[in-house]
Amino acid sequence: MKRVSVLAVAAAVALGALGWSNATAASTKPATTATTAKLAKGNVYVSLGSSLASGFGIASQSTSCGRSDKSYGPLVAAKYGLQLVDVSCGAATVPNVLDTAQGANPPQIDAVPADAKLITIGLGGNDIGYNGTALGCGDPATVCAAPATLAADEAALPGKLDTMLAAVKVKAPSATIVVVTYPREFPKTNCPELSLNDDELAILQQMGANVEQALVAAAKKANALLADPYVQKGDHTACAPESKRWTAGKDVTDGFAYHPTALGHQKMAALISKALNE
Repeated sequence: MKRVSVLAVAAAVALGALGWSNATAASTKPATTATTAKLAKGNVYVSLGSSLASGFGIASQSTSCGRSDKSYGPLVAAKYGLQLVDVSCGAATVPNVLDTAQGANPPQIDAVPADAKLITIGLGGNDIGYNGTALGCGDPATVCAAPATLAADEAALPGKLDTMLAAVKVKAPSATIVVVTYPREFPKTNCPELSLNDDELAILQQMGANVEQALVAAAKKANALLADPYVQKGDHTACAPESKRWTAGKDVTDGFAYHPTALGHQKMAALISKALNE
């Protein structure tokens, strides 16, 4: 039987309690007309974000940030022949993009050149403890609760995202910015692969939905494009057949628990491409 514990999140964050999420909005189209730069071969493309962007745990990995050659950044760069600058990093928060070093890694915005033509941004879950909570809840020996600071963290997230997007636009004024949300990780119906009780599932469903909604709203406010795998039809969580899973459950063979799979990154890359083409 699980024992009650207030999150086993500290250890989870140290491993890379990353960022994911959910939503309720249209998938790839911004709510207002965004200006899309015409991409040319050799243009600079910068991938910013947390493990949502880096492909944490998916082979093959490079650097302590958990960047995978199968994450959506390399996939998009290869499709358009772009020069990729990938500074995404597992466990990153909005401050790690703006002004706060992450270990030996400087703020991610420092890597954005003025002539960048494409910037993708995928993060936000770590700012409210989303994936750290999922990792703690997924421990079969514990029963978890929502983080004590959740309400305050969720209230602060929209402003943090707005500030970040404004700063990125100043740094690279001619770049097309695509905000990428988390694929849906937690379906309406529970399953053993998630290793959660129904109360834990409900907590994580709501956290994911709130992060996704914040990302959608921020993209709209910044007049950025949106790639939103969360609202795609069908079940692509760990409760789906393995060949259809965009996110993992507790146990994984390639990747990391409660994170996008290699297939999920392929889908996110396709949605980024769709957003650019539209």
